[in-house]
Amino acid sequence: MTPPSPDGHLIVCDLGFGDAGKGTVVDHLCRSAPAGRPYTAVVRYNGGAQAAHNVVDDDGRHHTFAQFGSGTLTGVPTHLSRFTLVDPLALAAEARHLAALGVPDPLALLTVDRRALLTTPYHAAANRLSERRRGPHRHGSCGLGIGETARYALDHPDDAPTAGDCTSPARLLRLLTLLRDRLADRLGLTPADLPAPPPTDCADAFTAFATRVRLTAPGHLGRLLRSGPVLFEGAQGVLLDEHHGFHPHTTWSTTTFANAETLLTEEGDPAGALRLGVLRTYTTRHGPGPMPTEDPGTVPEPHNGTGPWQGAFRTGHFDTTAHRYALTAAGGAHALALTHLDVPARHRGLRIADGYRLDGAPLATLTGHPGDLAAQARLTEALHRARPDRLTDPGPDPGSWADAITERLGLPLLVESHGPMPRQKRLHRAPARRVTIHPMTTTDQADRTTFGPGSHCHWCGTRYSEGTTGWPRTCPGCHEISYRNPLPVVVTLLPVTADGASGLIVIRRTIEPGYGKLALPGGYIDYGESWQQACVRELREETGILADHERVTLVATDSDTAGGFLCLFGMLPPQRLDELPPSAPTDETEGWQFMPTASQLAFPFHTRVAHAWFNGDYAHLAR
Repeated sequence: MTPPSPDGHLIVCDLGFGDAGKGTVVDHLCRSAPAGRPYTAVVRYNGGAQAAHNVVDDDGRHHTFAQFGSGTLTGVPTHLSRFTLVDPLALAAEARHLAALGVPDPLALLTVDRRALLTTPYHAAANRLSERRRGPHRHGSCGLGIGETARYALDHPDDAPTAGDCTSPARLLRLLTLLRDRLADRLGLTPADLPAPPPTDCADAFTAFATRVRLTAPGHLGRLLRSGPVLFEGAQGVLLDEHHGFHPHTTWSTTTFANAETLLTEEGDPAGALRLGVLRTYTTRHGPGPMPTEDPGTVPEPHNGTGPWQGAFRTGHFDTTAHRYALTAAGGAHALALTHLDVPARHRGLRIADGYRLDGAPLATLTGHPGDLAAQARLTEALHRARPDRLTDPGPDPGSWADAITERLGLPLLVESHGPMPRQKRLHRAPARRVTIHPMTTTDQADRTTFGPGSHCHWCGTRYSEGTTGWPRTCPGCHEISYRNPLPVVVTLLPVTADGASGLIVIRRTIEPGYGKLALPGGYIDYGESWQQACVRELREETGILADHERVTLVATDSDTAGGFLCLFGMLPPQRLDELPPSAPTDETEGWQFMPTASQLAFPFHTRVAHAWFNGDYAHLAR
């Protein structure tokens, strides 16, 4: 399927250790939104007050965004989702700085999901004491209580204070007192020894916060999504992810696209969003942990220095291996935003590292064990011994660096940044593949001309006038009318039995969208074939499994919210697992596999229909 449009919903995610420039990219995207289609909101989908997203305006105004979305200087509202951790005290300080920069009433631009967890001075105090006790073995925390907030919510889910509790002073005071006492006890302290203000003071400040900020119930995000495009802004980077990062130097947060896509799924938006991965032209890391391509002499850093809790800000050569690992861990992306494209020309020692040397042997690919912290810790230990290998110099030309990086990661470029200010950035409107038409004349025109879909009449080939956007449209040449109809798509459910268990056949995709994720077999219906024939053809092409198209039963239909495609779900009679051909890679998949339980799939509508099958909703339709 075609990747979502960059003018629709968009998710910004860092494919490194953080600090790649998410804030400046979000700011530029908000400024570059098409006329009449501004972003409805910037939605923060993970992390909390530890974010440090630097934005520098063309007039020199500079703000480091922590909790507000990085589109605030352009007037785009912020929504803090249920996956964010809200620190009301830090939020008030940030609002004051934004007001000093000329943003009128910043808190009026903010909405907060009532279910979002609160980060308090007690979390921050416990965080800093714990890091100090680790001595030389610090994890690299920011010292703002993010990990303690997440940990306490896991240990005490019914007592973890949320933004909604700020509207109930008595309950809030009870929860804050209980929180302080428990954290002090875990650290072997009395409540009075925990360096934080008394619960009554915190409760008063948090209650005041609830009177200034609009707290929202479930459904608010859905209304934002339906009213226009939404930009999802992530915090930190995939290489710090709680499941995929190099333990223990990770965060208590899901830093991939997953949280944003979960929010979209919950609000019934099967069209999803364009996934934009952000990277610098060189690799950075703030704090301890493995960084095989580190080279202290590469690049000075104006906005990131040594922090009292994180430690030093480190720089090194572009790490192809680590960023490929991040891309796989995140389930792929549709496009890249490359920042700091101006740096290689000024710092000629920078290179691109295409692999490592580990204990004398080459290592080009990293294999992770998501959720297995012991295995991830072993990977961490190995990476501490790794050194860069196969260093390449693309030269001083920024375009050469952009070409080299996009080629290595196999993604098109959507945003390029040559400096901190908006005027130093460029947005490419179409990161997806486009049709290239060669002029069929005898003139000396050497350049190829690129046209987008629907730019020419499909009857006679006449180009539509500039600015033609609506459908149906009449050709200025032959006067035929063309319509834009939804594309027909089929998805095949093949039930399989094995040793008394039953499940579905799924494939792991090796193309976008959904790169690296599981999905049901499916694709577009070809001209001249029935939807049943398309079901078995797609099944054969993606798995090698043969089936009879006359035995396909329609069990569900679905459409995306934009009306771009109509999906038909066809179910086949069950087959035995031991009678299927061996799984083998195809042009678009790693092969097929047996899914014995309902799982999250690459596309929300696949997930819904698969769950319905496991719930027995289609049992009466079995043939």
